[in-house]
Amino acid sequence: MKKDLTNFLIPFVYFIAGATTIAGVATTFYYKEDLHLTIEQVAILSSISVIPWSIKPLYGLLSDRLPLRGLRRKPYLFVSGIFAALGYFSLATWVTSFAGAFVAVLLSGLGLALADVIVDGIVAERSRTQVEAGKLQSICRASLMVGALLVAYLSGVLVEAIGARNVFFITGALPLFTTLLSLLLTEEAKDGALIFSLRETWTKFKAALTPAILWSAFFLFLWRSTPSSGGAFNYFVIDEFGFTPEFFGRLTVISRLMAICGVLFFRKFLISISLKKLLFWIIIASVVLSLPSFGLIYGWYKALGVSPQFFAIADELVTAPLSEIAFLPLLVLVARICPKGVEATMFAVLASLMNIGLVVSDLGGAFLVNMFDVHQAMEGVAANYENLDTVVWIAVLSSFLPMPFLWLLPETRAQSELVPEDAGISALKGVTAIPESAKSEIL
Repeated sequence: MKKDLTNFLIPFVYFIAGATTIAGVATTFYYKEDLHLTIEQVAILSSISVIPWSIKPLYGLLSDRLPLRGLRRKPYLFVSGIFAALGYFSLATWVTSFAGAFVAVLLSGLGLALADVIVDGIVAERSRTQVEAGKLQSICRASLMVGALLVAYLSGVLVEAIGARNVFFITGALPLFTTLLSLLLTEEAKDGALIFSLRETWTKFKAALTPAILWSAFFLFLWRSTPSSGGAFNYFVIDEFGFTPEFFGRLTVISRLMAICGVLFFRKFLISISLKKLLFWIIIASVVLSLPSFGLIYGWYKALGVSPQFFAIADELVTAPLSEIAFLPLLVLVARICPKGVEATMFAVLASLMNIGLVVSDLGGAFLVNMFDVHQAMEGVAANYENLDTVVWIAVLSSFLPMPFLWLLPETRAQSELVPEDAGISALKGVTAIPESAKSEIL
C-alpha cells in the first residue's frame, strides 16, 4: 500500500512560497536600475500583482467543480508552479519594459495565488477535527515564515553579487519544486460531476449578507485601501542615502523576525481583547510609530547624531510587528463573521475584497506622487522629493479614515469569552456574540 505523504509534503509547499520572497529586494532595484520605471509605474505593478490574489474564489470554484482526470487538486497545483516559474523566468530574460513586467507579474502572481488556494483546500479537507486543523495550520504558517526568514538576508546580498536578473532565475526555480511535490501528493480520484450546487451556494451566500457582514466588509476594504507611499519612499532612501541591496536585505531580516514577534505577542497578550478596542489603539499606534520615517525625510537623524541607516532600522523594528498585529485581527474578524454553510465561500470573498483594497491603496499612492510631482532622477530631469513629506503625511493620516466605522463592527468574541462588563453592555445594546458555529478556518 502506497504511503500517504501529503501531510508531510504540504508544509514544504508553504516553505517554497515563503522562499520566493528572495526576489523582494531584487524587484525594487530591478524596476529602478534596470527598467528605469517611474514611481507611478512601480505602484501600478504593485497593484497588478495583487489582482491574481483578488480572484481567489474563482480558483476555488474551478478546482472544486472541474476535476481534471478525476483529480481536483493535483493538476492545478502542478500547473501553479509552472505559471509562477514562467513569470520569474520572464523577468530574468526577455522583460525590458513596463509592458513586459506587467505580463510577468501577472503570471507569477497567478501561479502563487493558485498554489495558495489549492494547498489551503487540501489542508481544509484534512482538518477533520480541531486538533488536526490546529496542527496543520500552525505548521503551514510556521513553514511560510521560516522560508521567508531564511532568504531575507540573501535577498539583498545576491542582488549585489549576481544581479537582479539572476536572482529571478533562482526565484523561478523554486515554484518548480511545488510542481514536483504535486506529483507525490495523494488524492482520491472523483468523477467529473459537479461537486456542489452553485445555485444552492449562491442562495445561502445571499441570505448570509446581513448588516454585520456588509459593514464588516466595508470596514475591511476601507482599512486596506488607504493610500501608501512605499514605492516613493524606497526610491528616496536609495537616491538620497545610497541604501544598498545588502542593507535592504538586513532590513528584511529584521522585518521577518519582528513580524514573528508580533504574532507571538498577539497570541500571548491580545487574542482575547475586543477587536474594536484593539483596532482603535492600532490606528493610534500606526500614526505615532510612523515618526522614524519622517526622521529620514526631515533629517532628524542629523540632530540626534545618528545615521540614516539607524533610523531605517528603528522604523522596521516598530512597524513590522505592528503590521502583523494589525493584520491578525482582520483575519479573526473575517473568520468569526463567516456564517455556517458558506464559510469557505464567504472567507474567500472577504479575503479577495481585502486584496482589492491593496490594489486601491497602491493606485492611491501612485495618484499622490503624481499630483505632488514626486519622482526619481530620469534622463535630463533631476530627482524631486521636495513634496515627499506631504505624500507620506497623507498616507499616514489616512489611517484614521476607518476609525468612525469601528463601532459598526460586530462583537467577535463568543459569549463565554466576554468579561461581565462586556456581556452586560452587549445585552443592553441587544447585541450578542457570534455563535461558536460561525467560526471558520483562518486560511
